[in-house]
Amino acid sequence: MKQSKLLQVWDRYKFALLILLVGVALLLLPDRDAKASERSEPAAETVSAQQEAEAAEARLASILSEIEGAGRVRVLLSFRTSAETEYVSDGDETVIVSTGSGRQSAVTRRTIYPQYQGAVIVCDGGDSPQVRLNILQAVSQFTGLGTDQISVLKLRAGAQ
Repeated sequence: MKQSKLLQVWDRYKFALLILLVGVALLLLPDRDAKASERSEPAAETVSAQQEAEAAEARLASILSEIEGAGRVRVLLSFRTSAETEYVSDGDETVIVSTGSGRQSAVTRRTIYPQYQGAVIVCDGGDSPQVRLNILQAVSQFTGLGTDQISVLKLRAGAQ
């Protein structure tokens, strides 16, 4: 009796039950796009860190070239740590907010700025004590480095 009733229920609702089971199975499958983007994020951060380093060097070179007597300036910064951004998460996932127009962004908890290890400045006026002092002070203010961690050298003639 029970078996025949069960067969009647199965015959009547088998398609609905199959669709329900397929839906549950699809929900349980891992999201391949999310996994792929998680794998590609470190490479994007590495490129971003390199771009940030080059931008910092370019900004510093630009302002140092404005110092009287400095002339052409080239800058090389070495980093102890690069900039990092820490995002708010609720367990395993980063909190995302909608910023309007279909755009989304992660909620930032804090940004850790880069720590510099040393700086080398090469400029036309690197042989002038006053220019060297001015550059040392400016680089120290920009990077937080002590003057013993900054080298200011004269740019050789004909160098670009």
